[in-house]
Amino acid sequence: MRSKVPGRRLVVPILLLAACGPGTAPLTDAERATVTASVDSATRAFEAAAQFYMYVDGVRSGYDSVVAGIRRTMPSFQHFEPNFGNVEVIVLGRNAAVVSMTFHDSIVAETGDLLRLRGPTTLVWERRATDWLIVYADADHYPDSVGRK
Repeated sequence: MRSKVPGRRLVVPILLLAACGPGTAPLTDAERATVTASVDSATRAFEAAAQFYMYVDGVRSGYDSVVAGIRRTMPSFQHFEPNFGNVEVIVLGRNAAVVSMTFHDSIVAETGDLLRLRGPTTLVWERRATDWLIVYADADHYPDSVGRK
């Protein structure tokens, strides 16, 4: 599927160039393992928190619209269970990594309706001071099944 988001294909090459700039010593295996573990841990925390900036189904959602959507939608949920699979961390440098994964969410609305969504997600993580932050995300949502609980 082709991206309709301008410049989207440039994100990873630009990060690769920035991560491998002049004067940057190659990462040791231990440093690479540490970045991988840190970003994997941050991705798991993201799974629990589920608040972020991202493109959702090709539409850019800023912080305010994401928070407003969560606040508008979440009160109607009796249960929300996000699940991530196939999490792959690609280390770009000491302070940058990309995560490629799939998700499968199960949501029970206050009406008892069950909504299951699935799809691919890509997250670009950047370490700022001691925190790993998502600086770019892209997720596509596809219905898995809809039913009544």
